[in-house]
Amino acid sequence: IARRYAEFSAALVSLNEVFPDERVNKLLAQLQAEVENFILRMAAEFPNRKEQLIFLINNYDLLLSVMMERTKDDSKESECFQQLLNARTQEFVEEILAPYFGGLITFVKESEGALERGQIDQLKREERRVQQLVRGFAADWKHAIEIINQDIMRSFTNFKNGTNILQGALTQLIQYYHQFQKVLSQNPFKNMPIRSELINIHHVMVEVKKHKPTF
Repeated sequence: IARRYAEFSAALVSLNEVFPDERVNKLLAQLQAEVENFILRMAAEFPNRKEQLIFLINNYDLLLSVMMERTKDDSKESECFQQLLNARTQEFVEEILAPYFGGLITFVKESEGALERGQIDQLKREERRVQQLVRGFAADWKHAIEIINQDIMRSFTNFKNGTNILQGALTQLIQYYHQFQKVLSQNPFKNMPIRSELINIHHVMVEVKKHKPTF
């Protein structure tokens, strides 16, 4: 259905470029709304958010691919689906990182907020939590990246789209880990002995580079 809609919509866009008619961007708007709602209803049939996002991303990517192949310029319809694709991709990135790095991500967000508010005393009680996060990351990060890589490449029908999503996820991971190290460089964490066990961020970046696309 998504493919048929994209083909029909692209044909209407092309026709409207040659013979502009207000009754056509209206028909397109109605079709777009119907297809968006249909895809959302279908996604809701999946039992968890991760599977819903995979379904949405694959369909939005299909719609965009067909439209961009068959129209000269970016249409309003393709721009709309591009925005939907970007939003759902960003949500998926957070979803795919959460099982392996969720504790670290939550700690970063909470600690950054506390530091901004000057709540240093509150953070002094977090030493044990920091130890668990540092050692947990050191033990599992390479294996977690490999699992994420396999999971993403298995989930997306468009190989190029899958590799882009993988790069987005790994880039986001590096950013969170950089923020984690930055938080630990400040009071009350900077004198904690556990900091000596932190994995150097350059090691993480080298591992991430192994998963860059080769095309």
